[in-house]
Amino acid sequence: MIRNSLYTIFTVGVLLCIFPHNVMASKDDNSLRTTIHLLDYISRDYTAAVQNGEVIDEGEFAEMQEFSDKVYLLIEESDLPQDNKLLILSQLKELGKQIENKSPHKSISTLAQQARREIIKTTGLKTAPLIWPDLKNGKSLYVQNCTSCHGVNGSGDGRLAEGLKPAPTNFLNANLMQVISPFQAYNTIKLGVEGTAMQSFATLSDKEIWDLAFYIKSLRFTTQADQNSDLQQKFDLANNTVNLEEVATLSDVELLKSLRNDYSADTELLLMALRTQFPGDNAQKYSLDKARNYLKSALQNYTSGRYSSAREDALAAYLEGIEPSEARLKANAPAFTASLEQQMFKIREVIENKGDKAQVEKEIDNGLAMLRQAEEMMQDKKLNYWLSFALSASIMLREGLEAFLILALILALIRSSGLKKAIPWVHGGWITAILLGVAGWFFSDWVIGISGKNREIMEGMISLVAVIVLAFVGFWLHDHSHAKNWKKFIEEKISKQLKKDKMFGIAFFSFMVVFREAFESVLFLQAISLETQPAHQSSIGLGVLAAFALIALFAVLFVRYSKKIPVRQLFRYSAWVITLLALILIGKGVHSIQEAGWLSITGFPVSVSVDWLGIYPTIETVAAQIILFVIMLLLYYGSNRKTRLNQQIESNATK
Repeated sequence: MIRNSLYTIFTVGVLLCIFPHNVMASKDDNSLRTTIHLLDYISRDYTAAVQNGEVIDEGEFAEMQEFSDKVYLLIEESDLPQDNKLLILSQLKELGKQIENKSPHKSISTLAQQARREIIKTTGLKTAPLIWPDLKNGKSLYVQNCTSCHGVNGSGDGRLAEGLKPAPTNFLNANLMQVISPFQAYNTIKLGVEGTAMQSFATLSDKEIWDLAFYIKSLRFTTQADQNSDLQQKFDLANNTVNLEEVATLSDVELLKSLRNDYSADTELLLMALRTQFPGDNAQKYSLDKARNYLKSALQNYTSGRYSSAREDALAAYLEGIEPSEARLKANAPAFTASLEQQMFKIREVIENKGDKAQVEKEIDNGLAMLRQAEEMMQDKKLNYWLSFALSASIMLREGLEAFLILALILALIRSSGLKKAIPWVHGGWITAILLGVAGWFFSDWVIGISGKNREIMEGMISLVAVIVLAFVGFWLHDHSHAKNWKKFIEEKISKQLKKDKMFGIAFFSFMVVFREAFESVLFLQAISLETQPAHQSSIGLGVLAAFALIALFAVLFVRYSKKIPVRQLFRYSAWVITLLALILIGKGVHSIQEAGWLSITGFPVSVSVDWLGIYPTIETVAAQIILFVIMLLLYYGSNRKTRLNQQIESNATK
């Protein structure tokens, strides 16, 4: 009972350390998005109500008046700074007056967009996704949620469309869709349209809504896009000068105008490419450019007082700019890559702490200088055969040894305790993880295509699950390191451990330990492959095989000599080794979650970073390790105290 309570306290403590309240809390921005949505609607659809100073549709005109009043009320009830609120309210009051006077569409659109820009500027409301939307997922979501009304190809002729008023939007209508941005589509999907059959899809995640919004914008280009084989090249060209925020917030008309400023020809094809393609194999090529653009945007937003937007830009600079190239950089210069990562952490930290503008500018300038160094390192330098072999072997050996230390200890304990039925389950777990790792290599384009944020979250979560399991195993080993406890365990518990569900748990633990390392290894080995000449690709496979041979040798030696260690000492030493591994993994897990932007970053006074020990110069990672260590010490102390009391009771009973 006590052990279970302490274990629960430990788990809750770790989770609280990782997910503090201020990180989990997210501001509800639906009112602001509704305001933006209504202003876009007024700006776009006013011509359906008024033309040449005359009302042509009483219903539409009444709707314009209603929406104008609602926008004014939403801003009046908002928590915006008073000065900004008064400015926006004056703009909205003028908008309502112009609607009443049946003013020309240009005046209405100008006022609505002016108020819209001021709201976004004041609130820092995000108008673009952090990572490029997935059009394939957008198509899947469209089939599931939209075809019944809008039709399979988006022409508004779905099986439920007949009788709907207003009719479902025809996404193939160029006149309509060329003036709608993906951000406007995002708001419509997220909020719905009151008084129509268009319901809110707020149950979808932000990423899913962005995927769907970008897919809807691509529909009118689909037929032409299928007939052009060079659109990916056009996309790579346009994506080098137009950032994701512009693609998300500009309509086709506005985006064409922007493209014409940089290109004199093929702007229609460039537009089609931006709407129908997304970063593929060349994602790494321009990722550092994206990092640079995001850092410049972060500085601009910070200087203008938009701190939330500055933080999001700084995070995007890492996730969308540096993460796609991190594995390749790490293969060439691991120390520099670690320094670049820490510099990105410093930038986010000084922004989060609302530091002096000069300090923010200094840190961003340092980051930009390091990006220039990174670009030089990523020039077309190819590795020779033996260097590629050495890098592959060292990476696999480093990643494999982390998993080996845990698995070798567990196997040694199983052999010492006679739990032979558990051995196939342990082997089954890690072999499955290895097979998935091999499959990951062959599907490495997809693995690398996972967003940087999702990769970091996946690695972080796997590490934290392993921490919880390791901490429990470590305490269990220590608790049973006492001779009497071990004897009692053998006599009373061994049959329970042999049950199938217990064995499945051992197999799952074995899988988790190896899968994280296999996943990371695929990324690093793929980076080496990009740097290796085609004729020397076999060196990577040989390096991996050499690393496996060394790990196998270590495993054989460890298992053989561990038999000579008494069970009590083996359990005690193993408990402390596993505790050390848990401390390493909790540091790595928290660090990965920080990289994903789920956890704030506070710099540690002493800048020391030892990646293989899970030590990073942030207060959050160090605090998590200290808390885990203190909890484990308390658990071990309680176990020792309970054993001494039991021994004393037994001693008194024999007297």
